[in-house]
Amino acid sequence: MRKGLFLIVFAVCLLFSDGILAQSANMSINLLDALSFTVNEPIFNVKNNSKNKNDNLIRAIASDHISVVSSKGYVVKAISGQQNGSGPGIEGLVQVSSLIGTTNRGNTEGLILKSDVVLPPANGSPATVITASNSSWNGAYSANKFNIAYKIGNKFAYIDKNAAPSMIPVIFSVIQP
Repeated sequence: MRKGLFLIVFAVCLLFSDGILAQSANMSINLLDALSFTVNEPIFNVKNNSKNKNDNLIRAIASDHISVVSSKGYVVKAISGQQNGSGPGIEGLVQVSSLIGTTNRGNTEGLILKSDVVLPPANGSPATVITASNSSWNGAYSANKFNIAYKIGNKFAYIDKNAAPSMIPVIFSVIQP
């Protein structure tokens, strides 16, 4: 009796197992584009970049100032913020140049680094500083690092050294086109 019951249970399991084994599972994974952007607080190396002793053009280089991790091309833009302080109030007071970072190990193919870009005022459209047509990842390292050279001056010459200091924030943004 027990053997007969066992055979019946076994036969029923075999019949249902064919239906179970015939099923299949599908899984769909969608990977989104990755984008990470960091602007580090700079430690400036400030130089008077002029041969003319009356020229007050100041150049400051921020090493590894911007770091970008992107799975495809990207564009870094910048704009000057609202000036604080009582120094000169002339628009176009900040000019930036982008350079490959001091410790960059990311992909440098397809990079277009802009030089001497005059940043528009806070109510203008941001200016392009860096354009990358490829991912930042080179197979071993994921991030591109960039030095930013700032030039600050009244139309880049003759700022009064005795004027009260001003703060001019620079606002960076990154997009993936």
